Amino acid sequence: MLTVHRATRADTLADALAELLARPQTDPFAPEAVSVPSRGVERWLSQTLAARLGAASGDGVCANVTFPFPGGIVGTALAAAGDADPAGDPWDPDRLAWPLIEVSEGLMGEAWLSALARHVGHGRSGERHPDRRARRFATLRHLADLYDRYAVHRPDMLLAWAGRDDTDGNGAPLHEDLAWQAELWRHVRAHLGVPSPAERLEPACARLAADPTVVDLPERLAMFGLTRLPAAHVRVLHALARARDVHLFLLHPSPGLWTRVDAARLPAPTTRRDDPTPAMVADPLLASWGRDAREMQLTLGAGADADVPHADPEPAATLLGRLQTAIRLNAGPPSPAERPSSTGQTALCRSTRATGAPVRWRWPGTPCFTSWPTTRRWNPGTCW
Repeated sequence: MLTVHRATRADTLADALAELLARPQTDPFAPEAVSVPSRGVERWLSQTLAARLGAASGDGVCANVTFPFPGGIVGTALAAAGDADPAGDPWDPDRLAWPLIEVSEGLMGEAWLSALARHVGHGRSGERHPDRRARRFATLRHLADLYDRYAVHRPDMLLAWAGRDDTDGNGAPLHEDLAWQAELWRHVRAHLGVPSPAERLEPACARLAADPTVVDLPERLAMFGLTRLPAAHVRVLHALARARDVHLFLLHPSPGLWTRVDAARLPAPTTRRDDPTPAMVADPLLASWGRDAREMQLTLGAGADADVPHADPEPAATLLGRLQTAIRLNAGPPSPAERPSSTGQTALCRSTRATGAPVRWRWPGTPCFTSWPTTRRWNPGTCW
């Protein structure tokens, strides 16, 4: 079962996670697996949980809880389901750079690879430029990273390339300046003779769903504080959730925006230019700061078995509190009648001139006025 927990504050999510971990598993000695995006989050979360799990007078303990990275859980599951050794995978970016160098060296004379050849110092006639030779390893190592990211975020595109279909995975043709990447990827695939991670993804997910014992993971998994979910990870989590309790604790700035996007049932866009969700955002700050959260929601789709929103404390009755409330509700800027008058703005700025520091003040939807004590002038500026 896949359950999504969401809140606007990390401490609210930590309370929900502590409540979950307080319920023992079938095997009380089995470790808990809580995936975190960074070691800093691990330290904060372990200390926070210690004050809630088994706490007496504020003192508790966070024990028998492991904090792997999301990629570690997904990689372990895929390796176990595919009977592969992740430490020896030739598609690992650190290993893939060397086959890329070997394969590309024999193809530098091909017309379709001319862009890469010029960049690393090979001309169409075969001459070499010593001042560009130093680019070779760095360029192809970066290309190995790109192929690895494609496998995580765009596995359908690599499956299309494997079928000699030079598209983006959704039917749109690749730009002519990028088509060489697909052809070079096929040459490397033939050279290695090992299926790529994208090709192994669907068979591994099917095996994970059919035989949960193939991977040594506890019966309950949690992922905390994620702001981004790659497409390949979502597929693996759905497969694991067929026989395990998988809980996603997601930070999302606006419950109102989540509800609106969820009701639209939109597919995940291929590119950010195709993302329709910006038109659903009413608050200007949420439009810029909430992009990752919207993309995460679209990638997750409607496949969760349960959606559990957790209520956060009400914001204070201050200007900041009103701004936070507007973001949570996905409300637009205040009407002209609700905004402070320009006289009030000037009075606020003038009252702070004696502090000797520049003062910036802005109400959403109004200009920002800056007071510079050295010039004693009122200049319109920008904030944030």
